[in-house]
Amino acid sequence: MKTESQSALGGARSMADELLVLRTMDFGGRWQMGMTVSTRSNGRRVRKRIIRRALVGLLAATLWTEGCGGGSSTSGVHAEGGAQVNQTGDANLSINEIMSLNVLTTKDENGTASPWIEIYNPTGQDIDLTGYALTDDFNTPKKAILPAGVVAKANGTVLLWADQNPSAGAAHINLFLPAAGGSIGLVRPDGSFIDRLTFGAQEVDLSAAREPDGSTNWVTEWNASPGAANPMGMGMGQPLTPQAASDPPEMIPPAGDLTDRVLGYDLQPQFDLQISDAGIASLRTAPSTWVQATLTFEGRAYGPIGVNLKGTSSFQPIDQKPAFRVNINEFVKGARLFGLKEILLNNMVKDPSMIHERLAYWIGRQIGSVPTPRCNHSWVTMNGTALGLYATVEEAKDTMMAYSFADSSGGVFTINYADFSTKYLPNFQYQDGNDDTTLITDTMSALTQQPASAAIAAAGTSVNMHEFDRYWALMVLTGHWGAWPYAPDPEPVGANARIYADPTSKQLYFIPQGINDAYATGDFDFIATLKSKLAKDCARTPSCFQDFGSQLMEILGKAQQLNWASEAARVSAQIASFVPMDTKKPYTDADVAMNQQQVANFMNSRSAYVSKYLVAPTSTATASTP
Repeated sequence: MKTESQSALGGARSMADELLVLRTMDFGGRWQMGMTVSTRSNGRRVRKRIIRRALVGLLAATLWTEGCGGGSSTSGVHAEGGAQVNQTGDANLSINEIMSLNVLTTKDENGTASPWIEIYNPTGQDIDLTGYALTDDFNTPKKAILPAGVVAKANGTVLLWADQNPSAGAAHINLFLPAAGGSIGLVRPDGSFIDRLTFGAQEVDLSAAREPDGSTNWVTEWNASPGAANPMGMGMGQPLTPQAASDPPEMIPPAGDLTDRVLGYDLQPQFDLQISDAGIASLRTAPSTWVQATLTFEGRAYGPIGVNLKGTSSFQPIDQKPAFRVNINEFVKGARLFGLKEILLNNMVKDPSMIHERLAYWIGRQIGSVPTPRCNHSWVTMNGTALGLYATVEEAKDTMMAYSFADSSGGVFTINYADFSTKYLPNFQYQDGNDDTTLITDTMSALTQQPASAAIAAAGTSVNMHEFDRYWALMVLTGHWGAWPYAPDPEPVGANARIYADPTSKQLYFIPQGINDAYATGDFDFIATLKSKLAKDCARTPSCFQDFGSQLMEILGKAQQLNWASEAARVSAQIASFVPMDTKKPYTDADVAMNQQQVANFMNSRSAYVSKYLVAPTSTATASTP
């Protein structure tokens, strides 16, 4: 299980700074976010980029615009400059930007979204590409020969569709860019190469782009610009020099895992949801119905995506402070937001501290082993109007399972007021992956055995009991008394958890969910108040209870070693300027401050209350079914 880096705990940029920076455009008026890759530094140096301020854009423009005009493209105007070029002729042409997984970025003249390749001409003259070719196999240079009519305009770009369908038009070529990576070459009519490159695995709707145009600096770019000027790239890289036949191909590293660009612990993303009047009306009358929306993030409007409203006790209607499920591929299959299919925007209306979820998921990831969603704070607007501060939470489905399990195709189920008894089987609600409930029903059967130790031994074939004990210990550590294996009275059984049916081990694993009520009540008898038969029987089995207690004390020590109370103060300071800006929250700023102090009190007294209630029950009989 991946854990949050200790280094992430220091020096995070505040959300107020983020808002200020987002109002600062670069010299060309383009938002600057992405991943930069310099092919002159071992071809593999990747660093996270921050939004570039106007001064940096001005400097970059000064360094790179000499010798570059405002020419045109077959697919758009080339408005920004590229690298300075002294030579003329086709030796200076380059493959400038590619996208293997084009789902929502752009469509061709026939309305089809296909992979694409952009060629850049930095010279002051048009270059007729009739008879030139592109290839994905360096041993077959003239694999896809360009027909008459394809021209790289002076100081411009030409956009080619790698859709293996040349009959669709002059700009369509008989190549396909594999998502897993491959090779591309630009070839003269005589078969000699102008530009050759290899590329690693790509991500949906992000391009690999030279920034600025015609440079050595490759960027995994969210603000893709097919057929138009690429961003300036912070002035990095060098002007591209003509490739010699003896030169190795340029290497574009794989895009890699970009999900932290949305869910990174110390990021404060800003999302605007554009929803039509009809969509809002639909959410008023049928909140769980998916409606189309456009999500604007880091300067790019992306859609259509799907949104609906979520929450039980935290539910608020669309005209208040609604919580959202955001399903990126609900309406266009294959769409992704930096590799993510779905995120949750939780409204925190039941968390007057506004820090419970982020801190509880954080400590879950710090202790390791328990599959735990990532979480950060975000600022959400709808149609440009502020909704306020939200908890951005990773949806516990296959993308998240891949971090913890070798096979992420197993079934994910929500425990919705259920226990391992046959009468509750319908309340194990299928969410993702394989819908086979065999491990659930096997556990139900196992827990009918007597005494408790026999029931736990039998359940151990379908449940990883050691990992269950660790999950249970995490619920106790954070005081998440609204989560399974607990439940608020008068509910007989619990909710707010998910389970994963791992195909490799053929066992169930537990996943925390809905953790907004954590860090509230420390003085709580966490043995006497158990609602789950599995946890009750574990507590009545000495070896199982010993494992639970040992893991509880271990993760408590880990939390203290991490100085979790100090982390709570740091996160509180990070969001402090946004608390008064959130006018839709159903509590006062003073309530927030008071409840944040309560979180610190809970953490500082946790050791005493854990020791007080960590006492095994005297009964060893199998617990009754709730």
